[in-house]
Amino acid sequence: MSSGALTQAERAILGQLADALIPAAPGALSASQAGVSDQLLAQAVGYAPNLPTLLRGIIGSVGGRPPHDALLALKQSDSAAYDSFCEAVAAIYFLSPQVRTAVGFPGREPKPARVDVAELEELLMPVLEAGFAPRAT
Repeated sequence: MSSGALTQAERAILGQLADALIPAAPGALSASQAGVSDQLLAQAVGYAPNLPTLLRGIIGSVGGRPPHDALLALKQSDSAAYDSFCEAVAAIYFLSPQVRTAVGFPGREPKPARVDVAELEELLMPVLEAGFAPRAT
């Protein structure tokens, strides 16, 4: 199975499947509106290069069935693959800044480390009091 980029036809099926999982709602984008099968997919592949292989396997199992029916069949026949697909779609969906803003989740932001010197002293005092001596091996 190829691990290259998904074709336009595969991305169209992915969009339909993703929309079955995450449909549009008032104030919320559907998966395809957020770009799950387009620009966000390209970004996600940068983080998880094996993602096209997973998605291509799921897309190949659809067999022309409607998205809801295809997902139900997948859930019954291979729950692990269904779970992986759902997690992948959700992860790609939350790469969208608009989605994160809409749900009030800024994403993972860097935070400066906060080291309390008093805590370090408590941890180091037994070592300092014991002194530095070679240990028997």
